[in-house]
Parts: sequence; C-alpha cells; structure tokens
Amino acid sequence: MSKKQFFMFLFLLIILVAFSGCATGPQSYQPKSPEEVRIKDLLLKWEKTYNNHDVAGNLATWNDKAQIMYGGKRKIASKKEYADILPERMRANPILNLGTPDIKISGDKAQVSTVLSVRGSQTPTVFNLIKENDTWSIISWKY
Repeated sequence: MSKKQFFMFLFLLIILVAFSGCATGPQSYQPKSPEEVRIKDLLLKWEKTYNNHDVAGNLATWNDKAQIMYGGKRKIASKKEYADILPERMRANPILNLGTPDIKISGDKAQVSTVLSVRGSQTPTVFNLIKENDTWSIISWKY
C-alpha cells in the first residue's frame, strides 16, 4: 500500500467514524417503557426547537418553575428570565445535538444523562425532569 493509499484509507476511516456518531442520539434510542417514549419525545422536541431557533417551542419544554443553568459561568435563570437570554444563546450556538440518553425514572421525576455536542465540543449533561398532569417537562439541567 502506497502512502497515498494509506492516507486515503485513513481519511475515509475518520469520515466513517464521524458519520457513525451522527446516528446516535435520542432519535435512535429504543425506549423501554411508555414513560421513556414520552421523555424521548420531550428531548427530541427540545433539540429540534433549539436548532430551529423556535424560542417559544423550546421554552415550552421547560417547567414553569425551572431553574435553568446557562453560560460558561453556569448562572441560573428562571424560565421567565431565560426567555430573554435564549435568543442570544441560539445565535451564539446555532446548532446542538444530544447524544444517546440514559433515562432513570423514579415516580414523577426522571434524570436523563447524555452528551451535548456544540461546535464539535462534547459536554456531559444531565436533564432533571418532572411529571405534572401526566406531562413531562425539564425542571433543571447541569453541564
């Protein structure tokens, strides 16, 4: 194998590995219960509305009592305060992707551990969810 062939093989291997990572995430997650189906749907809505810069749609995934972490200094905002912050966050980080979730449910609470990918950087992230009136919403998250 020549050097040129070796580097072409290596390049293709890297591309293949990169694209295989795109197939993971909430979309490919196989829920183990009806509650996990609802949580998966919530995560997909959160990701889609963020990437579509749909501020109202994204805020709808958060609980009215949510305490929302934001920024590099990890400040905390109420949902009402976050409504003013979110458009700028969407402009600063226009696309993000969630990794495959690990969902743990305990009664009307759930914890979802995943990886948040933003601009090639991957950050471990935990969503804390609450179920009220048969509907799941995000109460907080940490990264």
